Amino acid sequence: MISTMTDPATNGFRRQRFADGDGSDYSDIFEAEYHGSDFASETFATDDTRYEYTVVGDDDLTLRTMRAEGGRRGGVIGVRDDHVVFWLTKGRLEMHFADRTRVVEPGSPYIASASEAYRFESDGTVYNGVHIADSFLRTVGRDLGYRLPDGPLLFDQQDDVIARREPLRHLIGELGPALVDDRVVGPMRTALNRRLAIVILDTFPIRNRGDDVPVANRLRDAIRYVEQHAAERPAVSDIAAACGLSQRGLQDVFARTLDSTPNRFLREHRLDRVRSELLLADDLAGVASSVAVVARRWGFTNPGRFASAYRERFGEDPATTRRASLSARPDGGRASWRVRRAVAYIEQHAAEDLSLQDIADAAGVLPRRLQQLFRAERGQSPMACARAIRAAAERNAADGTREIA
Repeated sequence: MISTMTDPATNGFRRQRFADGDGSDYSDIFEAEYHGSDFASETFATDDTRYEYTVVGDDDLTLRTMRAEGGRRGGVIGVRDDHVVFWLTKGRLEMHFADRTRVVEPGSPYIASASEAYRFESDGTVYNGVHIADSFLRTVGRDLGYRLPDGPLLFDQQDDVIARREPLRHLIGELGPALVDDRVVGPMRTALNRRLAIVILDTFPIRNRGDDVPVANRLRDAIRYVEQHAAERPAVSDIAAACGLSQRGLQDVFARTLDSTPNRFLREHRLDRVRSELLLADDLAGVASSVAVVARRWGFTNPGRFASAYRERFGEDPATTRRASLSARPDGGRASWRVRRAVAYIEQHAAEDLSLQDIADAAGVLPRRLQQLFRAERGQSPMACARAIRAAAERNAADGTREIA
């Protein structure tokens, strides 16, 4: 069964819902939403599948959710009018394109370009996504001065440097209440849609642009430069030069995609690194002096200002962070024990090529759960922690070499 609300005067705003419990056949989704009448016969959902598919939005952009529990689904998605950016929060999806196969699992966003057809198979997936019209995306791109190809608009996936910042997901979280409000229509909704379109264009590289470097790659290079040189507190001009943008251009892209400025982004990254090191504490001696040493290492030379900035970002004093980490023990039954075990494993195997599965196995949890624990307790992913520990080990080795010399 399909419930829908449309109004031609509001650019086709609608709500739709398809669910097995309401009598909708699985192929109804494809026929209604993917112009799938020519290939609907290839879609299937096993009898034990329970699904609910919802659509909210207008002709330019819609938010979609799919919950499919207990069975397998499959079908063909043909060439269509919109690009799809989606995340899995559960399950597994295989996408078979003409020249490649992609396995998508929970984690980073994935973009499927409008002009690429694919066959898919999925198992127990929970999905959140954005569908954005190709024509609307091109209009926004031209307004931004992007060099767009005359032919199909094809996207590459986000670089991990950008993906772990989750700019699109954060923006959807901010705009979500307005986007699902049927009173927000016309120019107001178009303005919200444009903000999402801009983040997609800024963070997913566009193929076939000749010698033109996509803004997504420049943003990636800027973030990477900040991460590599954070302790040196580089100037905005240095960051801009490293990624090939003007200072104004750098300011603009940070504002559009990260709702930040380069300086604020750098400062918050330095605070994050301080917190990461404090959470690696392994003894209770010298808490205050250790905090000061770590703060200085990341360029915080004024203790009072540092403590204030740290409290503003994390809601607690830096010494409290360190003591809380030290107090976590296996016999306490706290989740942080899992994180501590993972960190210990990373430290022992820092020189090796670690995978998320390796670290999760050592901690005794599933990879997804480990990622959740790390983000909640450390403000970073397990793999980001591994990179930080490896970098710290390399710095220490280099310092030792200099001292010997």
